[in-house]
Amino acid sequence: MQNYLENNLARFVHILRHLGVTVSTGETITALKALRLVDIMQREQVRCALQATLVKNHEEAPVFLRAFDSFFAVPEVRRQQQEEWQESKDERVQLIAEAEQDLTYLGEQLEISEEEKLLYSQLAEEEKKKIKNYLDASFLPEDRHHAFKPMLEFQVRGSLRYWRQRLAEEGELPLIPGDGADDEILAAAGQELGNNDGSLLYEDMKRIGDSDLPRVTSILKKLSRKMATKISRRYRMSKKVVKIDLRHSIKSNIRYGGIIFNLKYRQKRVQKPSILLVCDVSGSMARYAAFVIQFIYGLSAVIRHIESFIFSEELEPVTPYFKRIRPFEATMAELIGKSRIWGKGTNLGASLNSLQSRFPLSLTPHTVIIVVSDTKTLELERAERELTAIKRSVKEILWLNTLPHDEWKDLRSVGMFKQYARMYECYTLAHLEKVLRRQFLN
Repeated sequence: MQNYLENNLARFVHILRHLGVTVSTGETITALKALRLVDIMQREQVRCALQATLVKNHEEAPVFLRAFDSFFAVPEVRRQQQEEWQESKDERVQLIAEAEQDLTYLGEQLEISEEEKLLYSQLAEEEKKKIKNYLDASFLPEDRHHAFKPMLEFQVRGSLRYWRQRLAEEGELPLIPGDGADDEILAAAGQELGNNDGSLLYEDMKRIGDSDLPRVTSILKKLSRKMATKISRRYRMSKKVVKIDLRHSIKSNIRYGGIIFNLKYRQKRVQKPSILLVCDVSGSMARYAAFVIQFIYGLSAVIRHIESFIFSEELEPVTPYFKRIRPFEATMAELIGKSRIWGKGTNLGASLNSLQSRFPLSLTPHTVIIVVSDTKTLELERAERELTAIKRSVKEILWLNTLPHDEWKDLRSVGMFKQYARMYECYTLAHLEKVLRRQFLN
């Protein structure tokens, strides 16, 4: 690619998108026009022009600045970036090769992803040894070999997911070399963001520490306030032409002797949604639920009606907690303290059955159900039956899945529930904001 201004801007936008900043084609064109109005030899002018046209809120500013510093670096820094990136790539290749030597069954490599091999390579030697010993001890006659190998792969992937989750909960998840970066600039920007406070928006909600909760609360308030403002504007009056209003057209054109010069149209208000929030508060999901509930209730000023339920082994209605005027932190503390199910196991089927039998009037053709769960549950077939029944009664089911998208393929539950719900990846605050903006503003 030649070093034209347009090509460099397109590449910079590509990096921003990879870092989680949404940039449209129109905004990119606007940024290009802005660059023609400044002296592109002046770094500060270029930064101001790009930031003014590409950054839409305060939370995206730190990400933009890191990307800008990495992309528009002096030649010496750029060479260092390239060297570090190449070293990281080489290390990644070496770690994958070492993992492939260990993760074999009867001389054949296990079919697991590169990310899983890299995670294996980062485990303690004792844990690696347990996995290798398990593979070495597994043996079946040759005629049953091909049927047994997929089961072994499933077991190994499950073990690696366990360690990924455990290390994340303990805040010890290692930085994987070359993790997700397709060039040296993206790698440098991503590494710097990993140590920056502004990256809380893109941090896995489960890994956000208690010391960061005040800042997260502030971020959630800002995001929900901005979205509430946009939703409120949308409810005023749609500009979309539905059909001609003949009576008003004739009345407004009487001055012209009955000749209709100016047509009047009927315009329809966008109906405010009715939300029914169902949050999984089992041990692995409780932190996600607290953040999602806080975000949703930040929209309560413009959302017509919100009902909230939490579930694990069974269902609990929690709407009354949020109708009192007091700090959200105090509300959540009381809810957690009085709940009988917070942090227990998950039975989605029993919970959905309870929702239908105890609260049937909440399930209407205007209701949007938002389910927050990683889809892991007991009695999977029962959960599917109950979800099917609920789908017939409501407008739509949105599923906020807190597992990374690349893990969905390993869970049968994901494929089952996606048939009845629009499922979105949602394990960061940025994901949460993007999903709700797409649902209520697009």
